[in-house]
Amino acid sequence: MSRVVTNNFKKVAAAQQRAIARGVRLGVGQILLEIGARADELVPFDTGALSRSQRTSTRNTEGGNIEGEIAYGGPAAPYALVQHENERLSHPPKSKGGSPVAPGQGRGPKYLEFPSREVGKKAEKIIAKSIAATKGIR
Repeated sequence: MSRVVTNNFKKVAAAQQRAIARGVRLGVGQILLEIGARADELVPFDTGALSRSQRTSTRNTEGGNIEGEIAYGGPAAPYALVQHENERLSHPPKSKGGSPVAPGQGRGPKYLEFPSREVGKKAEKIIAKSIAATKGIR
């Protein structure tokens, strides 16, 4: 008969769980950075105040999840919301063509929605890569 005894299973499992949580937090942060970089290319720009107001944060939820948030506006959040949601507002085209800018194609409305959709398609891969990096897995 052969017998296998694990002495530190709980300790090792807890360390692995902490490493995974670090990886998820890093992945969520990377997702926010990618969304933010693309959103900065799309956010309406007049004085630059709205563009400079971008903020990101991550937090642990009561259910044990890690949640990330990206927002514009700060004290001017109502203005940011109008700029994001009102597709009828006129914004100068990004290019010299002079034609109206389609949402997601230049500075104007939906400056967070479009990058969130783009980056969201690869979110699982970003998080998996971050978890692997924190655990030394390739």
